[in-house]
Amino acid sequence: MTRLVVNQPVVILLICATAVCCGRERQGSAASGSAPAEPVAAGMHPGSPVQAELLSDVAIVQPGEVFKLGVLLTMEPGWYVHWINPGGSGEAISIDFKLPSRFEVGPLRWPIPLQFEQPDGTVGYGYQNEVLIHAEVRASNRDVDDGEIWPLSADVRWLACEHECVPGRSKLQVSLPGSISGTRLVDLINAPRVEKWLPRVPVASGSPLAPFTATVSGLRSLDFVVSLTWQSMPSNVQWFPAPATAAATPVSSLHTSGRRTQIELSAPTSDTHSGLRVIDGVVAYTDASGERRAAELSVAVNGLSEL
Repeated sequence: MTRLVVNQPVVILLICATAVCCGRERQGSAASGSAPAEPVAAGMHPGSPVQAELLSDVAIVQPGEVFKLGVLLTMEPGWYVHWINPGGSGEAISIDFKLPSRFEVGPLRWPIPLQFEQPDGTVGYGYQNEVLIHAEVRASNRDVDDGEIWPLSADVRWLACEHECVPGRSKLQVSLPGSISGTRLVDLINAPRVEKWLPRVPVASGSPLAPFTATVSGLRSLDFVVSLTWQSMPSNVQWFPAPATAAATPVSSLHTSGRRTQIELSAPTSDTHSGLRVIDGVVAYTDASGERRAAELSVAVNGLSEL
């Protein structure tokens, strides 16, 4: 990976100037039909229903620091893109981060999805208006040189749908200076844009903040029942199965009464769920204050006895 070296005092000004110039060049190239420019932080796609932007919550990267790096997709009204499980049809958003040597990236964190009807009549899961999908990144512990720049990039693909579906792709990049002082410098513009999405990410399974406890039982040879007991009464409860769970048990129904919810999962044949070991997904709900919340669900199904 080639690294640029410039004088530290002008690093941030150079980054801003480069992003603006490259953004204009890319938009002009697209309009003229010439070859696309190098990746930039904001992917300008004239005529596309989706625009993409790469955001970091820090302005300078310290050695060994953990920071957040995310892709913000903004959709035109009426258009949507898909969650990790797109539903009955569609294609999940794909984000391939390309980072410098010895940088480590964690799993993608997906905000609470919506449920909608797709152009082919199937139920879909995804996002409208805008969504930020992020991951935590740990920087290399290697000492940096004065003025050293770290290029962080992402290759993003999506399928945007309204009355029809249109595939899209954007190659994004931000270049952040390495810190030689050991001082953390938050990006005052982008950090709030990232942070506003953090409450919309489902609570991790097993977290002490989980709003329910879960058990699973076998109803019949082809069915499972997941029982949730809530700490406080929810409303508008929805179930979003993870891809493997949806493939193994494609039929599901949900019933909530008071502080109890039952999710019944059915497989068409015994072969369909023969490899299923864990039921995974996201349970979304509205809390007493009217806020939309969610929690991950992950329960093992090995060795269940039938009801």
